[in-house]
Amino acid sequence: MRRVIASLVVVGLAIAVVVLWPRSDDGNTAGEATTTTSTSTTAPDPTTTTSTTVTTTSTTSVLDDHVVETVEEAEAILRELWFGWFEGIYNEDEERIREVVVLEETVETAKESFGVAFEREPEPGDITFEDTQLLRSDGECVAVHTTLVLTGFSEGASDGVEILRWTHDGWKSLSTWGNPNDLWEADCDSSLP
Repeated sequence: MRRVIASLVVVGLAIAVVVLWPRSDDGNTAGEATTTTSTSTTAPDPTTTTSTTVTTTSTTSVLDDHVVETVEEAEAILRELWFGWFEGIYNEDEERIREVVVLEETVETAKESFGVAFEREPEPGDITFEDTQLLRSDGECVAVHTTLVLTGFSEGASDGVEILRWTHDGWKSLSTWGNPNDLWEADCDSSLP
């Protein structure tokens, strides 16, 4: 049960990261490079000038390369996944839960929590982390040992190892383990359903 709940929390946090990813003033996602090239051509007649401006936007590896390199990145993904989990429970929305978890059995566990009385609707800022350590990070799996702290809509803290797996939809929560010495590595090495 704890493993399933933790998985759902992780998935909610990943979604929150995508939704809350910072944008620059020009509307580009942080991590996007914008290149502007201006070319001016002056014709032989000094009164005629032609000017062409070409603007291209390319996304850097921040969005294409999904390997998590820092604790801050891991926490942002976790926040998004956990937010999706709690938002799905609050709204009794199975599809929202599926957006943040890998396993269908985890969705069923979430459904058992539908109707839980939260103080109010969850917000991403209600979810914080303490003492976060990145135990493993590669293109397929992220293992994060952290303490999840909830405030506002619910109060509490839970320590564990969150296992995130990369899917065609992005990072999703697979499982939660109670201790870094547990056998969580098998979840990183397993085939996804």
